[in-house]
Amino acid sequence: MSTSSESLSPSPAAEPSCFSKRFTEEWMFRATLWNSLRAWAAAQRSSWLRVPRVLQADARELRIDYEFLPGWFPLHTVLRHRTFAGLSGAELVGLFWMLGAALEEFHRRTHRIHGDFDFDNILVKRGADRVVFVDFTPPEYSAFRRYNQASPYRDIASLVIFVRAKYPPQLIYLAFRPQLRKLARSFVEGYFRNAPAEFDRCMLEHHMNELLQNTYLGRSFSARYLRRSRLFRTDDLTPEP
Repeated sequence: MSTSSESLSPSPAAEPSCFSKRFTEEWMFRATLWNSLRAWAAAQRSSWLRVPRVLQADARELRIDYEFLPGWFPLHTVLRHRTFAGLSGAELVGLFWMLGAALEEFHRRTHRIHGDFDFDNILVKRGADRVVFVDFTPPEYSAFRRYNQASPYRDIASLVIFVRAKYPPQLIYLAFRPQLRKLARSFVEGYFRNAPAEFDRCMLEHHMNELLQNTYLGRSFSARYLRRSRLFRTDDLTPEP
């Protein structure tokens, strides 16, 4: 469901009618299907979230066919663009606030976490009043099948790290843009919009450190390099009451 485009303009190429994903293990197929159906049902009651509908699931071929959403692009196409794909400051802040609000609704209505809350698995569209979450497959670095029952702070920490640090070496200079701190804060404010006092900075730091120590993130060049900078600070993320 990803694209290498660096803009939010629809591609002139013909759009496919669906997006299919195949699996090599039955438990992963069933876990993904269950997670996808749960997420879609939650999105039907959400004000900020959209999830592609499951069109068909073939247990013999271990294949799931999803609704294709034309005109939506991965969040990384915005963050890795040197001018944020032309979005204004106000549009960016609003987008990340909405992303936090959508994640909170997802957690509250599914009682699960996404588990691989990478900006590759978040789709955005300019002017839309929702964001899209995709890819509910257990991540490769997950060593346990009940991974999505972990703390919601794992998803929050994942996005904070990705926003500030997940850039290829040739684009690592983009991680130092001052707007990124404001966007990470807007995301946290959106998540805790109804209860800012519930934000727990220690929990966020704990899960950020856990992700950096126990997953591929900590072994990446960007994380090793940027962790020595002030980009992983969390004292500026506390939402205002």
